[in-house]
Amino acid sequence: MLSVQNLSIGYSGRMLAADISFTLSDGEVIAILGPNGCGKTTLFRTLLGLLPALHGTTLVNGHAIAALTPNMLARLIAYVPQNSTSFVNFSVIEVVEMARTPHLAWYSSPGAKDRAIAEGALEELNIGNFAECEFSELSGGEQQLVMIARALASEAKILLMDEPTASLDFGNQILILDEIAKLKSRGVAVIFTTHDPGHAFRIADRTLTIARSGQIQIGHTSAVLNAASLTALYGIGIELIDSHHGPGIVASPGSVQPLLGPE
Repeated sequence: MLSVQNLSIGYSGRMLAADISFTLSDGEVIAILGPNGCGKTTLFRTLLGLLPALHGTTLVNGHAIAALTPNMLARLIAYVPQNSTSFVNFSVIEVVEMARTPHLAWYSSPGAKDRAIAEGALEELNIGNFAECEFSELSGGEQQLVMIARALASEAKILLMDEPTASLDFGNQILILDEIAKLKSRGVAVIFTTHDPGHAFRIADRTLTIARSGQIQIGHTSAVLNAASLTALYGIGIELIDSHHGPGIVASPGSVQPLLGPE
């Protein structure tokens, strides 16, 4: 469905990563990990055509991103950003219903079917009681859940989720991870970024890592993520502890603290 071929990402005069190639298939989940500033969000913006690629191509169902109209692309790919501040004076149900716009005829308004799909997406995330609330009055974590419901309501078969568990408490983090697993079982393909390797171990078929140097690794999650690779990726000593829930991750005592930078 989504094919990335020899992609280089970054900005004029500054390349963040190069030679990114992978194919995302129906019902597959890929996690993206890397330190702040490595280019995770930039990769998403490039995949969506919001930033030009420095090199390479991105194809959706065999069509180059640049050849698709915004409406065509929105039917195929839904995007959940880290933060959204553009929905002032809209209720939660209105924000979610907006995801139905690409499915409507020109100048049409959402109908009963669209409202039902939006309400169903809210109920799936246990936030149906937020429907008539003002979006801008919700907490950051609550807004994140609404944006994920919005992506579900789009009925797109590819979801790009930029840190979907950011600002969420532990219970809601598990809710979102389980929701991604459900989407996978329905044949929806998901790429999500995370700062928690445990999330990748829990639900990702494959993991792509981007180092500060721009070096790329992609492969089966268990092959790409190990104590040595995570130590190199984040610049701190990391140990993996096996449990019946999968690998647990701990930082070694006295390990060097990582450098911080913009995302």
